[in-house]
Amino acid sequence: MTGLPEQAAFERLAPPLQRWLWEQGWSGLRAAQAEALAPILDGRQDVLIAAATASGKTEAAFLPLLTRLWQGGGQGVVLYVAPMKALINDQCERLSMICERLEIPVYPWHGDIGEAPRRGFVAAPRGVVLITPESLESLLFRKGAELRNLFGKLEAVVVDELHAFIGNERGRQLQSLLHRLEAALARRVQRVGLSATLGDMGLAANFLRLGEGGDIRLVVSAAQPETLQLALKAVMQPANDSDHGEAAHVSIAAALFKRLRTANYLIFPNSTGMVEFYADALRRHCEAARLPVTFFPHHGRLNKSERESTEFELKRGHLPVSVICTSTLEMGIDIGSIRGIVQIGAAETVAGLCQRIGRAGRREGETAELWQYCVTEEPAADADCVDGLHVDLVQSIAVIRLFLAKWYEPPAANALHYSTLVQQILSLIGERCGVTAAEAYRLLCLSGPFRGVGEADFIELLRGLAANGLLMQDANRVLLHGAMGEKRVNHFTFFAAFQDTREYRLRHAGKELGTLPLKRIHGIGDALIFAGRRWQISEIDHDKLRVELIIASAGKLPKTGGSGMPVHDRVREEMRALLTETDIPEWLDAKACEVLAEARRHYAALRLGETDLIMEGRTAYLFAWRGDATQDALVWLLRAQRLTAENIGICVKIRGTTAIRVGDVLAEISAAPLPALTDVLERQEIGTPEKWDWALPDRLFFDSFASRRLNLAAARDFAVRTTVL
Repeated sequence: MTGLPEQAAFERLAPPLQRWLWEQGWSGLRAAQAEALAPILDGRQDVLIAAATASGKTEAAFLPLLTRLWQGGGQGVVLYVAPMKALINDQCERLSMICERLEIPVYPWHGDIGEAPRRGFVAAPRGVVLITPESLESLLFRKGAELRNLFGKLEAVVVDELHAFIGNERGRQLQSLLHRLEAALARRVQRVGLSATLGDMGLAANFLRLGEGGDIRLVVSAAQPETLQLALKAVMQPANDSDHGEAAHVSIAAALFKRLRTANYLIFPNSTGMVEFYADALRRHCEAARLPVTFFPHHGRLNKSERESTEFELKRGHLPVSVICTSTLEMGIDIGSIRGIVQIGAAETVAGLCQRIGRAGRREGETAELWQYCVTEEPAADADCVDGLHVDLVQSIAVIRLFLAKWYEPPAANALHYSTLVQQILSLIGERCGVTAAEAYRLLCLSGPFRGVGEADFIELLRGLAANGLLMQDANRVLLHGAMGEKRVNHFTFFAAFQDTREYRLRHAGKELGTLPLKRIHGIGDALIFAGRRWQISEIDHDKLRVELIIASAGKLPKTGGSGMPVHDRVREEMRALLTETDIPEWLDAKACEVLAEARRHYAALRLGETDLIMEGRTAYLFAWRGDATQDALVWLLRAQRLTAENIGICVKIRGTTAIRVGDVLAEISAAPLPALTDVLERQEIGTPEKWDWALPDRLFFDSFASRRLNLAAARDFAVRTTVL
């Protein structure tokens, strides 16, 4: 079934909307907007709209939804959920201009917004509410008894950037919140998902309405991406560099300063620390040349005012501005026209690279640019076999090739997420002022998003929570918060499903700069880089988590890592294929061609097409060419056999062993059934990767961790198939 023709669809919109669109210069609706209009207007079917960034997904959802509100006299409610406060602020500005014509109020609702908008909605519940999952959690928890009054006229829920929620704890939290909201209203509410195109849209649809993905109307834009100008450059890091390995990055910063002065660009290093390094280096280039500073940092640890100032500089177009950023600018907030993207280091996922490239070249007829920089080291005298494979460059090429082939990682599915279930149990108790175990299990597990949790597992979980003082049961068998539970749920950090860290507030001359996790070993006089400048600590209060800074000439990178996204099997398979081929992509520069040729010669010299095991002395390198879920699982299986193994990305490294010993262990793993997780995993080594992991009984903790992070069956399959001699 196809959508309405564009003109017929346009005529079904509310007349004030039609007039507003004509005034804005719209000649009609895009194909995806026309196709989505009928099912959203009808209101009975969930809809998933998938298209590239800046393709009009927001309008595809809201034009028919606002028409519905207008047809109902403006008395209905639309709930819009987004993963970022900045995205909510941006959409609030856009929607307010449209809704003003319809006399429909718009209410932003998140932690940085004051009480006035919330009071306005509570007093007269109608209009569009834009909210984060954390604020929606807080709303359900604090106003559970008022939900039918607040959302009695709820027409639809719009979930923006749906792909950002899939496969993580925030996504499972959101699924639970939407299910709890419908349970409180005792009716089904239309859901409209907005997403980038993913490898498996069926999985994305099933995420939007768990178990019913096949009934969701998919509107997938067939529009082809804009022309892409692509170049990959290799930069050599001298083997004898003594400046903390910064020489190559200093060289890249100098090249960026010369190149990025005619248009707006986004620069993506692979960690917050490297964002700060490049922001500082490029600022100093501007100052040395006596030019205005046009390079700014943007990441989640910066203060809101710092981030908004950078976003303003991008949008106003006063000067060509480049922003060094993390994934905070992958999302679809309006940052004006972006000419191109700079990726420094290999992208961890194809989907992430796709999101970044989608930010550039949005103007009609404009070509997007991707400049990929790879740091590769000159061979050292003590280099091991992995160094010669030039992993960063090979992975960069592999990810780009998969992007050009339009392959993206499918959404992760089937994780248990016990940590998020703990939060939802505690939140549900608050919402309903107590709940029986049977009611909680029915709502959260049987019909809710935690369907992989059996009844016996749920009971074991409740007993574990009671043992930790998080909940208790009264004489009527109603679950209530225990002493520890009361303390936790009344803290502002409760509503986030993800782990909260010990963040220090950084200040300079009375101004808040942002937050940073520091260790107690930091003290007065220590140097660091933050907000694109070098600082020295003048005062530090470890109890109040407050740091006073003064400007300094020296500094060192904050020790903050990248996103830690696991690499997919398909990426490592593509890396191996690249090393076995002879073709050279035309978008490599001369140095990159040279390094790729060297990596291929090294692959052939190691005979990695014939064997999976390379020995160097008593260190083994086991090349599985699989993703991190498989290789991490293989590491745990090897450790259970008392081998000292670690996943180093391109392969698994095993210290202090022999080829015969590795072969024997792999044979043992192959011959035996998969062991119990309690016999393989060690809780102390895993730590607490998710927020409530500390409260889980051992068995449930291991089950949850393995479901999210490990593929033990694939690891055992590799052991069966591998050749080591």
